[in-house]
Amino acid sequence: MQDDFGLMQIKTPVIQIPDEKNSIYIKRDDLFPFSFGGNKVRIALEFINDMKKQGKDCIVGYGNARSNLSRALANLCYQFKIPCHIISPADEDGTRIDTYNSKMVLSCDAKFHYCRKTNVKETVESVLNDIRKEGLKPYYIYGDSTGKGNEHTPMLAYAKLYEEIKGQYDYIFLATGTGMTQGGLLAGKAINNGTEKIIGISVARSAAQEIEVLLKSLECFSDRIQKIENYEINVEDAYLCDGYGTYNRQIEKTIHQQLTCNGMPLDPTYTGKAFWGMQDYLNRKCITGKKVLFIHTGGTPLFFDYMNGIQLREVSDNNAVEEAVERLEIMLVPSLSERDVNLAQYAEKLCIHGRVWCHYDMGKPVSIIAGYFNDMTSQTAYLSMLAVAKEYQGKKLASSLLSEFEDYAIQKGMAYVKLEVRKHNTAAQNLYRKFGYEIIDEASETSLYMKKKLKNIGGGGKKSISF
Repeated sequence: MQDDFGLMQIKTPVIQIPDEKNSIYIKRDDLFPFSFGGNKVRIALEFINDMKKQGKDCIVGYGNARSNLSRALANLCYQFKIPCHIISPADEDGTRIDTYNSKMVLSCDAKFHYCRKTNVKETVESVLNDIRKEGLKPYYIYGDSTGKGNEHTPMLAYAKLYEEIKGQYDYIFLATGTGMTQGGLLAGKAINNGTEKIIGISVARSAAQEIEVLLKSLECFSDRIQKIENYEINVEDAYLCDGYGTYNRQIEKTIHQQLTCNGMPLDPTYTGKAFWGMQDYLNRKCITGKKVLFIHTGGTPLFFDYMNGIQLREVSDNNAVEEAVERLEIMLVPSLSERDVNLAQYAEKLCIHGRVWCHYDMGKPVSIIAGYFNDMTSQTAYLSMLAVAKEYQGKKLASSLLSEFEDYAIQKGMAYVKLEVRKHNTAAQNLYRKFGYEIIDEASETSLYMKKKLKNIGGGGKKSISF
């Protein structure tokens, strides 16, 4: 392997992809030739250089199981024979998952220190103290135990990269989470008096929170590296999908489209979310005839996590539909069998006259949504069946199913979705209410009709600030 300075000098390719309205270019930093590449390899190199300058000999990083930075740090530290520790919080709901990133961290002999989001500071202090007792001089990548004081160092990576792309584009889009990459680009733009609009698609925070992070980072850079002024911060938070690590059917479609049409892997946590956000932003703002750069910040291991996980797809084969109905009808209240419904005939009717979508895990259907879209008179789609296997509930599969069903209904010119639910099935009623359905009438002595007015899906949560 080359030394760290040699790696920093590598330029990744910029490719153009087809687009009818704008000239879209992709900066493929995912092809950076080390540890699956990505922005976090560039940033990790800056941390290691800074660690050496400070005369320290042990890296302490921070990131959950999905963290690309943790993987890049661990891999570089192994290469340079630097002890590496990763402080790793659980997800917002308290759960932990295994990912290809977390497995690679362990493969590189880095040590995880698990914590909750509520005790990060205490965990950082404890880990640093323990390392010092071993006779090492630890370098915590974020500065002090509160995560402050070193905001400028990671920004150097993309302040330098800005030199490659300056003056060539009207817009630059990217996923923004910690703010390291967008902050670096903004610093580079300010130093070089750039004119392009840099738009961060937030993957973790509200626009207001992200802007606050970026402001502090830019102030730190201005104090520690080079005085900068006249910067504009643009953050879009309409594509969060409930926060970090969560995604919806629009992002899944974006990932599938870019993989099949352009051979480009995107992941649902960062780049898939950001690419969807960019596409929607350009369409919503009616932007045409512009040169647009999307910075592919990497995350290929997360792409494989996604491909190895639960997949949603339309099902049209009669046998496959019948299998899904037979497996999942028991989750209905009452079940189709309890209603004396002929399952084979029910499945055949869905295949001929309706549409069916299922989530599959390891080839097995674990959810289903089905209905009809042929009532053009009232412009109403009818949801006939929605069920999620018990062990897969709580994974937001129902949300994904309803999003797909409603999106298709809109495409078919439907204005409403209508369904029937049993009066005593309050759990189902509450689920549908959560997604905007309202009780409109009695269907029978035992059931109710619920209905939802559809609207086009689109972003809109933008915030910007100029200095």
